Amino acid sequence: MKSGRKIQLIGASAIALMLAGAAQAQDTTPQSEAATGGLEEIVVTAQKRSENIQKTPAAVTAFTGNALVQSGTTDLRAVQNIVPGARFQQEGATTQVILRGVGSNLDFGAIEPTVAFNVNGIFTPREGTSQPLFDLDRIEVLPGPQGTLYGRNALGGTINISFKRPTHDLETSAVLEGGNYDLMHATVVQNVPLGEGVAARAAIDFTKRDGYMESGAYSKDDIAARLGLLFDRTEGFTAYLWGQYTKRDGSPSNLVNKGFDPVTGQFSKDAFLRDRPWDDLRVGAFADPSALPFGQPIAEKQKYNLYNFGAQFDLEVADGVTLTYVPGYFHLDSNSSYWLGVIPDYKEDNYRLITQELRLSGNSDRLNWLAGLYAYTQKTYGYSFVGKASGPFGFIASGVLHHRVKGIAAFGQATYDLNDAWRLTAGGRLSYDKRKGSGISPDVGNPLFTFEKSFKRFDYKIGTEFDVSPTAMVYLTYQTAYQPGTFNEAPSTPTFSNLINSPKLSSITGGFKSRFLDNTLQINVEGFYYKYNDLLLQAYDASKPYNQVFNAKAETYGVQIDTVFQPTPDDRLSASLGYLHARNKEFAVPGLAAFEGLSLPYAADWTINVAYHHDFHLSNGYIRPAVDARYESTYFADFVHTPGTNQKPTWRENASITYFADTNKWSAGLWIKNITNKAVIAATAAAGIPGPATAYLEEPRTYGARVTFNF
Repeated sequence: MKSGRKIQLIGASAIALMLAGAAQAQDTTPQSEAATGGLEEIVVTAQKRSENIQKTPAAVTAFTGNALVQSGTTDLRAVQNIVPGARFQQEGATTQVILRGVGSNLDFGAIEPTVAFNVNGIFTPREGTSQPLFDLDRIEVLPGPQGTLYGRNALGGTINISFKRPTHDLETSAVLEGGNYDLMHATVVQNVPLGEGVAARAAIDFTKRDGYMESGAYSKDDIAARLGLLFDRTEGFTAYLWGQYTKRDGSPSNLVNKGFDPVTGQFSKDAFLRDRPWDDLRVGAFADPSALPFGQPIAEKQKYNLYNFGAQFDLEVADGVTLTYVPGYFHLDSNSSYWLGVIPDYKEDNYRLITQELRLSGNSDRLNWLAGLYAYTQKTYGYSFVGKASGPFGFIASGVLHHRVKGIAAFGQATYDLNDAWRLTAGGRLSYDKRKGSGISPDVGNPLFTFEKSFKRFDYKIGTEFDVSPTAMVYLTYQTAYQPGTFNEAPSTPTFSNLINSPKLSSITGGFKSRFLDNTLQINVEGFYYKYNDLLLQAYDASKPYNQVFNAKAETYGVQIDTVFQPTPDDRLSASLGYLHARNKEFAVPGLAAFEGLSLPYAADWTINVAYHHDFHLSNGYIRPAVDARYESTYFADFVHTPGTNQKPTWRENASITYFADTNKWSAGLWIKNITNKAVIAATAAAGIPGPATAYLEEPRTYGARVTFNF
């Protein structure tokens, strides 16, 4: 298809979808914190500077910490329910992050995510995405390649988490929840002023519940503690230091069989072995010893100890010029046992990551700019074993015993105002990365392998924005991103190189952001086209001990429309409609031509998010009933569309009713999630007995009560 034709299709889709109506996820901020004269202004830092989200030339989705609490969002996996075109799905201790079809579903020790997850501006590795979300200031989701400002691993976009900083007020707050599966959840926060220009903030989050699965697996017993310190005594200088410890116990989720109908004895793509899909035990003919080589699945154990620390120092060196330094440290030891259907599995990951970013930023009447340096060193160990050494069989699935990747980068970006309405943006990033690894290959004979290679890359961004009116802006942006290449877990030979080329993505995005009807109606539209070179894929063949990871080409285009309508201070309707055409185009290994043109993993063509709430006023407060729903069309978990790895089109609905005191000191309410108890697959692979697939599942129907305090 010619590029002009593609752009025409994107534009036509945008018009068609806008006529269909659409929107953004619900903002559940209590009324006392929301604007009463129309839609509130939301400030984001997606471009590493504070700016109105309606003036940011990108489809940023942002939520305040209070909105996340009232929607019951306590981890990244729940965020996908309120973000357009996103899949944030569980895979053991990992959360697979996929934006607009771009993401990695490979969790080997040498494979890194393709969407950057940042905590207080500090990159966080893959297993860190499952840490709990509590006492947050905001979360921002920015789709599309972000190679200029965020560097490696931002091919598909970025997710930015910001904790609430200490303030100079004495404050105590808490969130208490209880629900089915014996859920107990509590967050307690204490903010303390420690003198002139010094404050501290401490928070503890605890979650415990029974397992969703019949064996008792998929349970939680987690605790996290955080301490933050703020120093702003000296004019023009601010220091924010923080540290967090997270410990996760409980039992990991087991995978259930998918794609085999026990009644007919035939493969059936949507079938589970049990009427309740979360039942991971085997009965009847499937309990025959020949079908249970290791016995019945049980609730296994996990170890997850995460220490992450960071800081941000801001110094005003001149009028309108600020020097910022952001150091970070990430330390994780994680291992877990779980069942792939009726086969036990063990996985271990260990991370040591040091990051440093130094940037200088400034602004004048017409120019906003920043320039910076970035450096990191990451050491990892990744190992997994399928089966048991004492069982009928067992094999290494991944054996990266030593892995180090380090790099430096110089970057900059500037926006120049040509006049009061027209702006130009340009930026670039020069990166140097070096990867070194060794380990035990899963291939026949388990030979040792080594790898060492350096990578260089220049990514850039060019964009323009134009204010059509004081409340409407159009924009057009071209930008690129890359990820340093990696290796297959096999030794290189004269006829085989274990090098996997660097994934690269370039994009064209264009859209408009607007508000109408006296600031009560917001309509944002973005069309996009992505060219994806050297995408990492893996074709699974159960007859082979090791399945090679290889490069491929893909093409993605689509449109996203976000709309919010607040006709009165008491009513708010929001919705999002996304169309995504994400298809693989060409493979670097022979024999896969039959799969060209199929959709990428977890890339639903259509997604819809809708939400509504209304406030009923009482003498001393108000009651807010709220409902929201998410629709995804069918998608597959692998690029060859193996039967059983598909998810049928699904609506999932949530509801809540909450009483807010007028003083904003407390609230109480009831909530229910996944009302119709839909079974939706998360990480899924072509494997299992009888197969053809095994799948993690998202949460079943849950319900409970929530109380919040703020004194």
